[in-house]
Amino acid sequence: MPGRRNDSPSPRMDQGRNGRNGKKGNGLGKIFAISLCVVIGIVVISAGVVYKVGHDMYSNVNYVADEEVKVVETIPEEAVEETLSTEERIGVAVDESELKSIHDMMNGLAQKEVKEDEEIYNVLLVGVDRRDKSWNGNSDSMILVSIDKNKNKVNMVSLMRDTYVNIPDIGYKKLNAAYAYGGGPLLCTTVTDTFKIQVDRYVAVDFFDLIDIINYIGGVTLEVSAKEAEVANGYILDMCNLMDIDGSAHTFPEGGGTFYCDGVQAVAFARNRYVGNSDFERTERQRYVIQQLMAEIKQMSLAQMTEKVQGILKYVTMNIPESEIWDMVKEVPEILDYEFEMSRVPYDNMYDVIYVGGQDMLVPYWDETLAELQEMIYG
Repeated sequence: MPGRRNDSPSPRMDQGRNGRNGKKGNGLGKIFAISLCVVIGIVVISAGVVYKVGHDMYSNVNYVADEEVKVVETIPEEAVEETLSTEERIGVAVDESELKSIHDMMNGLAQKEVKEDEEIYNVLLVGVDRRDKSWNGNSDSMILVSIDKNKNKVNMVSLMRDTYVNIPDIGYKKLNAAYAYGGGPLLCTTVTDTFKIQVDRYVAVDFFDLIDIINYIGGVTLEVSAKEAEVANGYILDMCNLMDIDGSAHTFPEGGGTFYCDGVQAVAFARNRYVGNSDFERTERQRYVIQQLMAEIKQMSLAQMTEKVQGILKYVTMNIPESEIWDMVKEVPEILDYEFEMSRVPYDNMYDVIYVGGQDMLVPYWDETLAELQEMIYG
């Protein structure tokens, strides 16, 4: 087992990951993948609006029963992560003996108790990376939302896509592969088995629709640093080129500032993994955008909320049954005023990075991680 990291992710990690991902031509799939969960939170937390317009609105949702989602044995070539050279890698190479030790430790998690509480509602928000609808896609954005009605609190925990997990009936892979093999149900099962938090429900949004959805909502106010603006502008021009629209109409001014952002700008901001600490700070940007969008929603009248949700529900895929939505309705106005706490797993100083199969994988210190996560959610 490689030695523990005793500090936050290092600049070396940033340099390695930036070097790996600085290439252009990753295609539309990679462009939008990292910030898709933004709108999902709005749909879930604003679910009470559904009740106001009845069953017709709910019928716009792509509800998929778990038994209708197929588990596949192979996934498209585009789903496989790019192999890193030994020069690009950040993780410590492990031999078969060390890898078996890691697997044995992970298998021992099966003996730990899965926590659940009827007063705490857990739902997984999923941002899906795929170029077409012929397969499930990778879940490159995952946020576990726990609504605690006793404490008037909502915990939002980003689960990093490169976390090394054991996917049931599939094997040891990155967490984002679970959705590719078995959609939302397999991802929920993997998260439950791995993190020992009972998660039965998920809500997913396809990345192709994210920019239009944010524009339909009306945009979002974001504080953008000068460096973030510089990097985001590169993304904006690339995305607009792929969408055949004028990128100059969307770029940020030099120097940064506070801006009311459209969908292209918000996605570019949330996509950024080159300013700060790579994918770690990118998840912070995702949660920040969600917070700011929730602030926009809270300012709307009921009629405005209804119009917005009616417009975006058709883009949402989920396994939350209609009857369960109605049960949530009476709490929604209160939930909008709950305290929101944000975090992500792996936690700082509580993980290793290993190099396996040509990929860097994040291996949390599971005992400490599960204890902290369960304390956060269940107390």
